Amino acid sequence: MLALLRTELLKLASTRWPWILVAVTLAATAVQALQPVYKSGRDGDPTLGTALAELAVIDALGRGALVALVLGVLMVTSEFRHNTVTASLLQSPRRGRVVTAKALIAVSVGLALGLAAVAIVLAVGLVSGAIQPQLVNGDIVLRVIGLALTYPLYALLGTATGCLFARNQPLAVVIPFLWLAGLEGFALSEASQSVRIWSFMGTTAALQNAGDVPLVLPIWAGAGVLLAYGLVLFGAGALRIARADIS
Repeated sequence: MLALLRTELLKLASTRWPWILVAVTLAATAVQALQPVYKSGRDGDPTLGTALAELAVIDALGRGALVALVLGVLMVTSEFRHNTVTASLLQSPRRGRVVTAKALIAVSVGLALGLAAVAIVLAVGLVSGAIQPQLVNGDIVLRVIGLALTYPLYALLGTATGCLFARNQPLAVVIPFLWLAGLEGFALSEASQSVRIWSFMGTTAALQNAGDVPLVLPIWAGAGVLLAYGLVLFGAGALRIARADIS
């Protein structure tokens, strides 16, 4: 397994697109973190040194998790798109181990990306004064941890989606975005809030909030349920690849 992990990491590091995605994500995170600083005190926006300004800067972490999802998708589908999967399986015929290695590397890269985004947001917040040490409490720390954990969990979901739609890369990228952007909300529009909190967006909201928030799962429950979704979907995707005719 260690050899497979090194191989997958080398594939990722020697390809241009992951570096581009990471650079764009971190740059976008920095820009989003700077926006509350620039708008501070204007048109009703919170003033620096307040809890609302602090939360506005921290919330810049929220959108980068979608890039971790895309990274997970592309790690699987790129092999099929460029017809390199046959060579990979000739080196290691046990398909389950190959896709598991991809998932582990995707989760690790997602976590690293999340931590890098946290470092950028903290740097912007501390230098600008938007984040004040005396305003940092347990809820704020939990919120940051939850936002960072969204990255590896979404990377796992991306790997699972890539396995399920391995031969159709555009579809594998588009479906999660469409689902999270509105299809899930439409599908659950008639469901009660007690049901919607267990959805993908509901569990993500639990991860990206902290403290006693009405109608939102606790952060630990959101993380556990989102992880369970990822593992179930990954298991289904790995089974699909294990039974697929690859030539």
